[in-house]
Amino acid sequence: GFYFRSIQGFYFKRIQGNICSEPKKVGRCRGSFPRFYFDSETGKCTPFTYGGRGGNGNNFETLHACRAICRA
Repeated sequence: GFYFRSIQGFYFKRIQGNICSEPKKVGRCRGSFPRFYFDSETGKCTPFTYGGRGGNGNNFETLHACRAICRA
C-alpha cells in the first residue's frame, strides 16, 4: 500500500544522506575483500579492498548495491 512505500522511501533517503557521505574505511584487519564505496567527490561508486572488522556503512559488496543505495 501507499503507507509502506512512503515509509520505505523515507528510509532510503535517510540512508543516502548518512551512509553515502561517510569516508572510505578499509577496516582494521588484513583481509582482502573486494567492495565498493560511494565517492562523494566524484559522485561514483568506486572499488576498494576491505580488510575486515571496523569500517562503516559506505561499504557495499556489489556495484549494484552501491548504486541503488547512493543513487549513483
